[in-house]
Amino acid sequence: MDVRYFKGRVKGFWRKYRGLSRLARGEFKIGGFSGVIFAVRRHFKKRKGEWKGGYPAANDYEKDLVTIAILSKDRLDLLKSCLESIEASLSQKYKVEILVGDTRSRKWGTWKFYREAGKKWKNLKIVKFRYYFFSKNYNKLANRAGGEYLIFLNNDTIVKGDWIDALVDPLRDKKIGVVGGKLLYKNGTIQHAGVEFNEEGSAAHIFREKPKDFPGANFKTYVPAVTFACVAMRHDVFDRFQLSENFKEESQDPDFCLRLQGTGFRILYNPECEIYHLECSTRDWKKGEADRQLLQKKWGRKIKEIFEKGNQRVKFDTDEYKNSTTVVRDDGIGDLLMGVSAFKQFREKNPNEKLILATYERNIEMMAGFGIFDEFIPIPNGKKYSPLPIPGDSKIFNFIDLEMSFGPIWGSVKEDNKINRHFVYSRKMGLNENFELVPMPDYPQARRKVEKLFRDLGIDINQPFVIFNLIATNPARSWWEPYYPELIKAVEEMGFTPIITGTKDSEYYQGKKIVNLVGKTKTIAEFIEVIKLGKYVISTDTSAYHIAALARIPFLAIFTGGMTPESRVNLYEKYEALAPPETLECYPCWDEGCKDLSVRWKKDPCRLIIKPEEVIEKFRKLVEKYPC
Repeated sequence: MDVRYFKGRVKGFWRKYRGLSRLARGEFKIGGFSGVIFAVRRHFKKRKGEWKGGYPAANDYEKDLVTIAILSKDRLDLLKSCLESIEASLSQKYKVEILVGDTRSRKWGTWKFYREAGKKWKNLKIVKFRYYFFSKNYNKLANRAGGEYLIFLNNDTIVKGDWIDALVDPLRDKKIGVVGGKLLYKNGTIQHAGVEFNEEGSAAHIFREKPKDFPGANFKTYVPAVTFACVAMRHDVFDRFQLSENFKEESQDPDFCLRLQGTGFRILYNPECEIYHLECSTRDWKKGEADRQLLQKKWGRKIKEIFEKGNQRVKFDTDEYKNSTTVVRDDGIGDLLMGVSAFKQFREKNPNEKLILATYERNIEMMAGFGIFDEFIPIPNGKKYSPLPIPGDSKIFNFIDLEMSFGPIWGSVKEDNKINRHFVYSRKMGLNENFELVPMPDYPQARRKVEKLFRDLGIDINQPFVIFNLIATNPARSWWEPYYPELIKAVEEMGFTPIITGTKDSEYYQGKKIVNLVGKTKTIAEFIEVIKLGKYVISTDTSAYHIAALARIPFLAIFTGGMTPESRVNLYEKYEALAPPETLECYPCWDEGCKDLSVRWKKDPCRLIIKPEEVIEKFRKLVEKYPC
C-alpha cells in the first residue's frame, strides 16, 4: 500500500470528523450515550441538509471566541500588513482565531510566509481552496470556524484600536444581525459608512470621500446594508442564512443584508470600528457586473420600495425596546387560538408596552387580524430552533416545546400539555385565568380568493355546508379513514353539503354532493374563511374546531388517543365531543403515540374505537341543540 495515500486518507478523515468527536464528547458529559446518539444523528443530517430541527439547539460554538475569516491569494504586501494589524489590535474581551482561506496562491514565498506566520501566531490557521469563489469560500470558512462570532475581513485592510469590540459588542442584542464599520481610504477620507440604494437601484457607499469626522457618519445607525469588506455577525445567524452562491464576485453583501431584514433582523453601522481599506486591490471591478444585474433582478422591487421611503438611515435608539414583551410560540393554529384570550388580556393590562409575537411565518397573517400584537418575528416554518431577532431589552415569554421534552429518540410529556393552553399562557404571563371568547376576525382578501375559488369550481357558495377536517398532521390524531363514507352519507341525507378541508386527501372522502378543497387553500386565512362558510364543523383534534369556536359555529370534535376534550374544548360553547372510553388503558397518551411501533400510526386502537354510528348520533344531537 502507498504509505502517502494511507496517511492522506487518515488526515482527511480526521479533518472531516474532528468537529464531530469534539461535539460528541461534550454531549456525553451532559447526556451520556443518548446525548452522543443525538449529536451523531444531528451531525450527519446537517451534512445532508436534512436537519429538521432547523439550526443547532445546542451551542456548537466556543463562547466569546471571534473567528476572523480572510480570503487571500499571493499579495503578501497586503496580507502581511493586514495580519500584523490584527495581531496588534486584539480584543481584551474576546478570544480570537484567524482563518486565512488561500485561493490557490502560486508563489513559493507565500507558502513560506504561511509556515512562518503559523509558528509566530498560534491563533492563525490556513485553509486551502482550489479556486476563488467569494460566497462559497466564505461559507466553507464559516463551517471551519469555532467562534461564537464571525468577522469577514478583506486582505486589503488595516485595522486599529478596539475594532473587534466595536463590531462584536452590539451583536449581544439579538435584534441586530450584522454590524459593519467605517472604512477609510489611504488618505483618511471615508470609503464606506453604510450602504444605501440610489434611484437607479444600485448599492452606493454613503459619504464616500467625505472627511472621516463628517458628522453624518459619526453615530450608530441602522442602514439597508453594509459592505462585507469588514463585517461581523453571530455564527448561528450566518448558519441560518449563509452567503448566496448565485453571486460570484460581489453583491453578496446587500443580498445577505436584505434577506436578514426580511426576517426582522437589523443591519447596524457602527463608526466606532474604524479601519483602512484599499478597495479593489485584489480584484477587478468589471467582473462584478453580472452580479450587480442579478441583484437588481432579485431585489429590484424591494430596493425601489426602500428608496421611495426616503431616509434610509435610522438612528440607533438604545431605548427602542426597553418597554417591550416578546411571546415566542412555534406551534400551529389551534395552539395560538387557545391563547388569544390571554394575549388580549395582557395587551389590555399593558397598553403602553410594545407587544411582539415570534411564531411560524404561516401563522402571522392570522394573528395580525386580532390587532393584539405590534410586531411579528417570523420563525421559519418547521425550524423552531432558528436564531431569531428578539430584542435584547425585551421581556421574553418562551413557549417553545412547552408540551414535550424531546430526547434523541423519544419525547416525554410535560404537565402543561394536559391542560388548556389558556391556563398555561395566563399563569406564565402573570394573568388571571378568566377566559373571554375573542371573535375570529375577518380576512377580506382571503375571503375574495375563496369566493373566486368557488366560482372557478362552479359551486354555489350559499349552500348549507358542513365542514369536514378529519385528517390531522399527526396521523395519531386522525379518525380511521374507512369510517368516512358512512358519516358523509348521513350528513348528506340530513340536507347538508360536505366541504372537505385539510392538507391530505383520502380515497374514503366519498359522497354525492361532496366539495373537496383539500390542498386548494393556500394560506391559513383562506382556510379560516372556508371554515366560516360552514353551518357546522366536524373535526378531529385539529385547528378547525378552534376556528369554529371563535367564529361561534357549532362543532363536533372527535378526539382519538392524543388529548382529552377537557384539556382542549372545556372553555368553548356550542359543541359536542367524542373520545375513547376510559376503559382503553392507553388513553390518553398525550401525543406520545403508540409505543408499539407495529401499530403506531397504522391501526391505533384509539382511532378504531370511535364508530361511525356514534359520530352520526352526536352530530344529530348537535344539530338539534343548535339549529341553523
